[in-house]
Amino acid sequence: MYKRASCMLLICLFILGGCMNSTANKDKDVAVIVRGEKITVGYLRILYPDDAITKMIDGIVKAKLAEQEVKKLNIDISKQLKELEETYGEYPPDELYSAKAQSIRAFADPQARKLGMDPKEYYKKYKEASAEMVVYANTYIQQILGELEDDEYGIEEYNHHANEVLDDLAEQYKNEIEIRIK
Repeated sequence: MYKRASCMLLICLFILGGCMNSTANKDKDVAVIVRGEKITVGYLRILYPDDAITKMIDGIVKAKLAEQEVKKLNIDISKQLKELEETYGEYPPDELYSAKAQSIRAFADPQARKLGMDPKEYYKKYKEASAEMVVYANTYIQQILGELEDDEYGIEEYNHHANEVLDDLAEQYKNEIEIRIK
């Protein structure tokens, strides 16, 4: 489970790597269209601070393409989704001052304020959206590459090939991707 979680984290970091001045954009504005499916600025704001959105677009596009492929294959991701969401934990109570609690609050509280949401509600939405994106990407990658091998070079090599798989998918559908924010 640890290697799988490590691999998922590395892929997540790949997908979540990035900067945008989206403060001029409204939540309902379409940020990108992937094979006919619109992704709004509001959805992206659940996942990222405004100053990180534009550098995340390529990863978002790849994750959305992977999601579309997994749905086309009719693969049930509910078990993996539940497992990953549990690793995020819950929004911490005010009296908890651990490093993890402070880290969650440092990210969630400003985003919640910006979006006019309760921090607990925001963190729940963030957790769901983030976990879904990662699980769809990992599921697609595993369909192409198989499971991660248990050797010392497995994670690094697997991640390299996983990135290639997602790059190839984006290349395959490049004419069906319209990025509207810069």
